[in-house]
Amino acid sequence: MTALPDGSLLVAGGCVVDGCTTATSSAYLVTEHDVERVGALAKARDGHTATALQDGRVLIVGGWAAEGQPPLSSAEVYDPANRRWTPVSPLSTGRGGHAAAMLADGRVVVAGGWVGPSTYTSTTELFDPTTGQFTRGPDLPVAVDALAATSLADGSVLVVGGQQKPGVASDLAVRIYPDGTLENLAPLITARFKHTVVTLASGRALVIGGTSDDVNLLDTTEVFDPERGRFLPGPRLTAGRYKLSGSATVLPDGRVAVAGGGPGVEILDVRTGTSRAVVAAGTMPASFSTTGLLGDRLLVLGGYDEQIQLTGTKLLLDPGD
Repeated sequence: MTALPDGSLLVAGGCVVDGCTTATSSAYLVTEHDVERVGALAKARDGHTATALQDGRVLIVGGWAAEGQPPLSSAEVYDPANRRWTPVSPLSTGRGGHAAAMLADGRVVVAGGWVGPSTYTSTTELFDPTTGQFTRGPDLPVAVDALAATSLADGSVLVVGGQQKPGVASDLAVRIYPDGTLENLAPLITARFKHTVVTLASGRALVIGGTSDDVNLLDTTEVFDPERGRFLPGPRLTAGRYKLSGSATVLPDGRVAVAGGGPGVEILDVRTGTSRAVVAAGTMPASFSTTGLLGDRLLVLGGYDEQIQLTGTKLLLDPGD
């Protein structure tokens, strides 16, 4: 789910058959009062990334059309002015389960990802919205998928974690700068994948949940201090959570709402080191919810339940005090 300049949210692609066996090309605009279908993606896809560009458009990259299918190298851009999708030049390496975030100069870093059965890539590619082209970026120190990335205040992109072998987590932590250089950072405190990371109003970044082995879910968070270039323990989640891509949203007051990958919805407060549940367990999908802000309220959409059945969840809530 990606925020557009008019305050609406764009939802594009995803699973339409239980277990994510088949992807969709459908796209929707969501407001507080309506859900409107817009032009379809050129390719049905899941496991892709969606990144808001500086000019208000949205870049969709990679993914796969169905389980067992090769990853997609295609990418496309949504223009809210005409509500149309336009294909752009493809990736050099098709990938899904990768991460993406924007540099200060407006280019988008696309990092890592799944490239074939039990095979991941360490490559990165840089998308230039002025040319519609991808160019090669710096290689990550290790090939990973199910990693996470976020844009930092200094214009760099923080890339963390990932799966380096099936069920084996990485403590990867790097920064990629607009000049094309990559800086290796002190590692994560806990190796993890299927987590997420968001940038806080303070300029720090919060790494949330995930798993270290694809069995046990992590209830830990880590706070990245960009001045020290290291990670510090953050507030604990009320429950272990994973499969969190797109499932965490920074609220207007600086707190972070997390949905999916575990029971209910909770709100983390890094300033006080606390977390509290705001929606009870058993009332939410187990995994793959997506979240975003409509005004000052939190929207939670979709996901599947503990039986891997897709849900039609649409929850709009006031995070409260």
